[in-house]
Amino acid sequence: MATGAGPQGSLIRLWAGEDPALHSALLEELEEAGIPYIDKPTGADGVTPTADILPIDWTAKFGFEVAVASSNFAAADEILEKLLDEEPEDMELAADDDGAPAAAVPGHLSAATIAVWTGSGEEQGRAEFLGEALKENEIPVKVEVHGSETTLYVPPEEEMLAREIIREIVEGAPPA
Repeated sequence: MATGAGPQGSLIRLWAGEDPALHSALLEELEEAGIPYIDKPTGADGVTPTADILPIDWTAKFGFEVAVASSNFAAADEILEKLLDEEPEDMELAADDDGAPAAAVPGHLSAATIAVWTGSGEEQGRAEFLGEALKENEIPVKVEVHGSETTLYVPPEEEMLAREIIREIVEGAPPA
């Protein structure tokens, strides 16, 4: 896409890249400043493919290229530098006011209220193994550590299956 009749004079590539937000902002700023430009997708140069079965093409397959006349390059470059110096608005994370990490529990784990296994500190490896075994069987499991005790919680509707899986692992016995 080009504005008006296009830039007069020799063209200089102002910017090439894959950022659609920056591309859009750059075009808007150039239009507001009244600077004519040429805008085309990267790789739209019309070069025909070669007969080489393994061509080496170091150009990007997606992106944008914006060129301006050499007489407007200085003003257009200032606009580009200003845009590049701006911090993206939607990338900033909100600060946590109280400084403590939020203890949000995913929705499927909020129903995990039935304790199905409790072990002491030296059984931490077993707690991790049991938790993974329950997850592997698509049973939501919540692990809580209080002092030296670790407790596994599951939703009430999964209690029977969870207890059977834990029994099989702890006792090393197949289902009865």
